[in-house]
Amino acid sequence: MSDYEFENFSEGDWDDRSDLAWSEFDWERYLCDQEELFHRYLSLYGKFRDRSDRLDRVAAGMGWDSGEWACAQPPDEYDDDPDDDFLVAGEALPEDEEGEDPLDPYTLYRHPIFIAAKSLYISLNEAWERLVAHPSSNVSASLALAYQKSLHRGETHAVFAIHALDMGDYALCVAQLKRALSDLNHTMRLLEEVSHSKTEAASQYQSEALAKIFDLREICLRVIHYCRDEANRRFSDED
Repeated sequence: MSDYEFENFSEGDWDDRSDLAWSEFDWERYLCDQEELFHRYLSLYGKFRDRSDRLDRVAAGMGWDSGEWACAQPPDEYDDDPDDDFLVAGEALPEDEEGEDPLDPYTLYRHPIFIAAKSLYISLNEAWERLVAHPSSNVSASLALAYQKSLHRGETHAVFAIHALDMGDYALCVAQLKRALSDLNHTMRLLEEVSHSKTEAASQYQSEALAKIFDLREICLRVIHYCRDEANRRFSDED
């Protein structure tokens, strides 16, 4: 993805809206609308959860098929299928699918990587809350707290990384994503302890959570690959 495309997605989206003045009510409405994107993402994720290429399929369903997915695999492994594209620093969702006013400002809430990561973390947290509240879950309070804290740390680092990506600071993005990956690995280790409860609910959560954690790791690794390529390209251009 070129510098022009990246800048057009972030800073460029503000250029024509410098005179926009929203009230608190306007922002509340906007944030409520953006919350619907998470529900939409998770609905599509559930539809494609049994597919190995679910991240790309969900991205296409979200209307992100005009951008570029930063992937470690060679492009021909996707069989030149345009539905496999996924935005990294690319473009906002198409207005006809997103249902947004063209004058709505750009915020991080519209960044595809933010939507994908945030949606998966929301799903992990909500399912965990249901599990520990179940009378027969047999999950200790210490494990429940440790697991929740691990998810929170990973999500926080991911959000900071996406903000750095949005600002074009690729090195900072990579540094934050490495921390997010470390937290995801810690979360997986804690997830192994969940299986010790030997309940059906815990077993189901472990299975579904593991898939989502691996997808979060995949997103992190793809974005790291993209950032390092962009950083190397910029370094080469300077020479």
